[in-house]
Amino acid sequence: MKKIALKSKVFLKFSYLLIFFTVLHSCQTEELTTTTPEAANNKNASNALKTAAPVSTKISSGNCSIDCIKADGPYFKTSEQQIVTWGGPNNDKFSKTVNIEYYNTTTDFILKVKSSNGWSDLVINGVSSWTTGPVAENTWGTLVIPLSSGWKACDIKSFALQITGNGPQAVFNVNYSLFGICTDCVTSFTAEAISCGQSREAVYTFKSDADLSYFKIQGGLTNFTGANAVVTVTGGTNTTTTQSTPGGSSNRIIKVEGGIAKCSEVTIRVTWNSTNTGGTITGSWSVSTNNPNVAPAPILGLTCN
Repeated sequence: MKKIALKSKVFLKFSYLLIFFTVLHSCQTEELTTTTPEAANNKNASNALKTAAPVSTKISSGNCSIDCIKADGPYFKTSEQQIVTWGGPNNDKFSKTVNIEYYNTTTDFILKVKSSNGWSDLVINGVSSWTTGPVAENTWGTLVIPLSSGWKACDIKSFALQITGNGPQAVFNVNYSLFGICTDCVTSFTAEAISCGQSREAVYTFKSDADLSYFKIQGGLTNFTGANAVVTVTGGTNTTTTQSTPGGSSNRIIKVEGGIAKCSEVTIRVTWNSTNTGGTITGSWSVSTNNPNVAPAPILGLTCN
């Protein structure tokens, strides 16, 4: 009986020890696998920063090689938009729409930014460039960047742009061809008598404020004698020159036809010999075009001073 009692005591002690170590191991395992609320929040914050690829669109206007700007506009703008999403298992629980617009004036490069969540900073080529403070949602903020001296049409304005604050940043690659300044011009038709002796010379100049696919400059030389006049045409496109003498007349009719670009000139230099005397050396000259808005007044006969 004593042996049986002894064995029972030993068994009970072993059982107690076994239960103790089992509970201890269970507690240690629970301690190692339990995530604290702070760690969970950090993990969620990390997941929130993971964004899906933004959906982007870009719309540009104008062509720097043929278009130009005036001081009061209009300007040729490029608009871009990104839809940025983040959060949730598919990175689409939250979203914001970021719009930018940029263009140049005669003195500055203008960058405008708007976000449906608002934004706090503009980082250009890695440098924080916004000093005005946070911008409210759906409100345009405008950054003015002075153009360098000596800039010219079709120079490239290019930089990396990060728009930060209120959710993940939006990233744009700005690449813009600057538009040159328009040269003001008006339609004109002028003439000058260079020489009125036996060797005569006159110069006519036509300038148009619009592109013309066709113009005709026509006029006469009074009391004309001798061979054809020498007519030299400078400027214009696809120009042709003809001379004729009306039946029974002593006048010579000269006709120049062609096209002309906006703000450019056509110069007609006429030289001829004449034995006739008289102060007036040419007849009336006029311009006709395919554009009724381009109709300069005719020029009457030229005389030397």
